[in-house]
Amino acid sequence: MKKEKPSRSQDDVLEPGKFYLINNRYEEALQFFLDMQKKMPNNPEVYYHLGLIYEAKNEIQKAKEMFLKTIELAPNHSFAKKHLEKILGINDERVK
Repeated sequence: MKKEKPSRSQDDVLEPGKFYLINNRYEEALQFFLDMQKKMPNNPEVYYHLGLIYEAKNEIQKAKEMFLKTIELAPNHSFAKKHLEKILGINDERVK
């Protein structure tokens, strides 16, 4: 009898992109998460990590958009809120 392969959680699927990000391989991380955005358009973690990548690349407007999208999908995403407040330098009502 064949054992079924356990399904991978969404977090597991994102691991390669997180690896690239942690190792400052931003272009590879960006490409990975842009691909994931197409496959998982409603996953707030995809947008959060895109925000981190854009923030690291100093593309602040894009980072802001990604963090706002994260919060739209997951209103209690505290890490996205913290990064958004940091890059804006203010407390935005949409972040609360």
